[in-house]
Amino acid sequence: MLCLALLVLIAALTYPTFHRQGQYAALRAHGVTATARVAYCSSTVGSNQTFGGKLTCPVTFVLGGTTVAEDLLGVRRPLQTGATVAVVVDPRNRRDAYPLGDVRAGYQSGWLTNDTYLAALAAVLLVLTITSQVIVVRRRRRA
Repeated sequence: MLCLALLVLIAALTYPTFHRQGQYAALRAHGVTATARVAYCSSTVGSNQTFGGKLTCPVTFVLGGTTVAEDLLGVRRPLQTGATVAVVVDPRNRRDAYPLGDVRAGYQSGWLTNDTYLAALAAVLLVLTITSQVIVVRRRRRA
């Protein structure tokens, strides 16, 4: 049962990273650059982005002659209200808007996030759990 719980935890923690990788690949392939104006930024659940903590920064930008208002994704720290920031937007899915520097550097699409550190810890615990069970079974067979 513990093994199953750890597997579910690992999957839940790494899924957002895989999803973000797909978003970044789409942005790199056919994303367009725009200048966005920050409406405001707010943070929920403190500054820790793990387990539902979120930094919300609604922005407006012009895409194909149309003004679009969406949340800016991949923001690591609050931005000044009214500031402008270069973003990359997927024209097919306008909800995928990330800061230009973030897309180029791939920071948020990388594996070094709080969630993946916790997933690695869960993987170590899973290996230790399986190893302990193998040791117990072998000792019982020898006895």
